[in-house]
Amino acid sequence: IQMSRTVIYLHLLVMLVLSICAKRSAAFVAKPSTSQSLSKSPTALSGWFTEMVSSFSTATESSSASKYYTIGLTGSGGLVGTALRDELSKRGSIKGKPVRVIRLVRGIEAEEKDLSATEETDLTLKWNPNGKNPNEIVNSAAVASMDAIIHLSGENVATGLGPLGFLGIRPWTDAKKKEILDSRVVTTKALSEVLAISTTPKSFLSASGVGVYGDQFVGEGVEAADESTDISSTRGFLAEISRKWEAATSAAADNNKVRVVNMRLGVQMSIKGGALAKLYPIFFLGGGGNVGSGQQYFPFISARDNVRAIVHALETPSLKGPVNFCSPEVCTNAEFTKAFGKVLNRPTILPFPSFAVNTLFGEMGNEMLLGGTRAMPTKLLQSGFQFEHASIKDALQSAVDEYI
Repeated sequence: IQMSRTVIYLHLLVMLVLSICAKRSAAFVAKPSTSQSLSKSPTALSGWFTEMVSSFSTATESSSASKYYTIGLTGSGGLVGTALRDELSKRGSIKGKPVRVIRLVRGIEAEEKDLSATEETDLTLKWNPNGKNPNEIVNSAAVASMDAIIHLSGENVATGLGPLGFLGIRPWTDAKKKEILDSRVVTTKALSEVLAISTTPKSFLSASGVGVYGDQFVGEGVEAADESTDISSTRGFLAEISRKWEAATSAAADNNKVRVVNMRLGVQMSIKGGALAKLYPIFFLGGGGNVGSGQQYFPFISARDNVRAIVHALETPSLKGPVNFCSPEVCTNAEFTKAFGKVLNRPTILPFPSFAVNTLFGEMGNEMLLGGTRAMPTKLLQSGFQFEHASIKDALQSAVDEYI
């Protein structure tokens, strides 16, 4: 019996190595990502070997006996969440299993639901981030069935409180700042505590933002930040939030059964919501123009590339810790303005001066509109991810052509 087990384990190891080698060989001969050729990069080869080892360590265990690859998803109704669900439905499977999405929605108590009793692949489950123990936060039986939790929920940073809050007029009051912080840190810490006691392998992909690098990236010659950049003293409210947001995943990260990815998200290009949706009607009517100097860097990513990258992170065991989700081709506000005008075939000659931004939007405008962030997705590129819309023009064209 022992000999049979040994033979089986050796066979699985050989098949796994052959499978990964075949997959990587295809990546090496494919068109390289933008500015990097993986076939010539020693760092990429190192990443390949690390991923191969990580793949074997996770492939020998399963988080559940379910026939589904089950994802718990918060923020499923938000801009990134709806686009991600669209991508998952197109993919159909992850790691050889059909995808099942459990949309985690907030309730006054954690809901008990027997997931084994249904064949549905799109479910909802109530959870309570204010629960006193892990089972009161998310039902333990439901968590046991999940292969991954993707945490995307958080209060909108560009709107204020009250009936006219959607206008975003000087929105960052003390009350609003507290709501922005609590909606991220409290919920993330709660899910982290749930995963801290997991005894089976899980992936925890928790949202953060490239704003963690600060808002000082303005003008020529500014060096780009990547995941190795020190963020301990970066400036700005968004940087402070992002540091605390990522620190809230520490309990899960301390569990060697849980792989944590802090997704430092860039600005998703979608006319369905977010910043671009607000700008679209202005530019469509010919009222677009540079904001302030126009020299502030704009860390964009197409909606499709963003959710493709999230799925890539699910499927790539070597990705862990902070990962930048933004295009490798840098872009300033002026370049964004010019590209959007070309995509819509509209003039962009009406600037939005700095004093007007400060008057209307206060601290939020100064940081989010006049400030900038220049970041590189080093880890994504090293792991073999291929961007479909690396340039700002392609990302904007994708936003206009595909409503996600």
